[in-house]
Amino acid sequence: MNEQHLDIEEEKPLDPAAEKLRRKMLRLMVISLGSMFIGIFAVLFAIVYKMNNSAVASNSIEASVSLPDGFEIQETRLGDDVILFRGLTSQGSKRVLIFDAISGQSRGMIEIK
Repeated sequence: MNEQHLDIEEEKPLDPAAEKLRRKMLRLMVISLGSMFIGIFAVLFAIVYKMNNSAVASNSIEASVSLPDGFEIQETRLGDDVILFRGLTSQGSKRVLIFDAISGQSRGMIEIK
């Protein structure tokens, strides 16, 4: 019977001052959790942003290639480390010129017949 008596006492509503304090603490907890989540997402966003920008900067290529005189480019393709130029020579034959994407040096030529 004592256990029932204790359960009933625990279920009694809080007095108005204690209820006001409980609501205030709950509101502060929600505000602090919200600001913590905003801070975590801001840090994660900054990390992802920085990783993407550094990847773009490290992959930038600046090179020049020398194509034969009179070569008319019809199509270009960029692979992992090569650039392909497909086109016509001044004599009208079809060729694919292959260049190193980093150095711009010629790797070869394919004549299409």
